[in-house]
Amino acid sequence: MWLVVRQKTLFLPILFFIFPAFSFAENTSELLQRFRQAESDTAVAEALAQQGQERGQFCFRCHGEDGNSRRDYVPNLASQNAAYLFTQFEKFANGERENFVMSKLAGSLTADERVAIAVYFSDKPVLVRENRPAPDLKGQKIYQSLCFACHGERGHGGENYPRIAGQPYEFLEQTLLKFRAGDASRANSPMTAVVSNMKEDDLKAVASWVANMP
Repeated sequence: MWLVVRQKTLFLPILFFIFPAFSFAENTSELLQRFRQAESDTAVAEALAQQGQERGQFCFRCHGEDGNSRRDYVPNLASQNAAYLFTQFEKFANGERENFVMSKLAGSLTADERVAIAVYFSDKPVLVRENRPAPDLKGQKIYQSLCFACHGERGHGGENYPRIAGQPYEFLEQTLLKFRAGDASRANSPMTAVVSNMKEDDLKAVASWVANMP
């Protein structure tokens, strides 16, 4: 884990010289490349985490200060893959993904602020939710046959796929059902094809299993 920055002013010059043109990159792929470079530098990553805590105030009301959401229908951001978080932020900013709150928020922040927020939340641990249902073993079988290829055996995903382990059950259930229903906001996701022929009970079983994954 990255250390907490106690003297943030010490790192501001580092951010300025290593990250000077970040906000002017032309597309998401360029931004992502710059993001990887910054993330690999410990000093820059620490400074970004500090900046993310400051700029992430807008996110805390729904996603929680530590990235564990305050509402069960809102996803955790804690321990989410930083590059994935950043990429999704960019999609909200450029209109590829649409959400009334997220689209406005992403568009109001600079690219380097969006990076900082992604770095900040990615370093927070996922907390166990008390109100999750018991894991359904049928969900385990489905997960191991359909889900692990993208999200990994532990559900921690990767740069192109989200961490889903430990997400709130309600969020998982609603999201899977939206994919199954062909919700327009999810139209470009490969998940739509994966779950289109699955029964609702199977999706709920998967949600219960994933919600209990550490």
